Amino acid sequence: MFIIIFEEFFMKKLVLLIGLLPLTAMAEPPHGRHHGGGKPPMHMFGEAGGEHHLPPFLKKLDLSEKQEADIKNLIKTRFGDGHSRFKEEHALRAELRALSFSADYDEEKTKALLEKSTAIHQQMALEKSKLDHEIFTLLTAEQQEKLKAEIGKFEH
Repeated sequence: MFIIIFEEFFMKKLVLLIGLLPLTAMAEPPHGRHHGGGKPPMHMFGEAGGEHHLPPFLKKLDLSEKQEADIKNLIKTRFGDGHSRFKEEHALRAELRALSFSADYDEEKTKALLEKSTAIHQQMALEKSKLDHEIFTLLTAEQQEKLKAEIGKFEH
């Protein structure tokens, strides 16, 4: 019984949090969109000079050349069309912003846009989770333990 109540509570909080993501994404810092004026954080999964970059959490793992190549291939395979999804999400945020500051504001349309945004975020989070797991399976047992220890440092 406790598990069911906990799951309902957690899911409600998760849906609320995911629903608010587009609103927080629209808030830009006063000094520009991205700190340092560089590419957005998720750009590491896109191409830069024709090469995919490894996620920063892998830097301390002493990957072999084969592991690096396999991971870059996974990233290319999983996020090859990621740019189009980010563009779609960006257009959705722009539409939501335009609707919010319009005389034609419609709460039902706003809710529909938020639901679509939530679905996009859920799909991207699912794909990222699958990619992380596939990367994890390419690591040796020692590297997996080292990665878990590194991740544990950020959870506190």
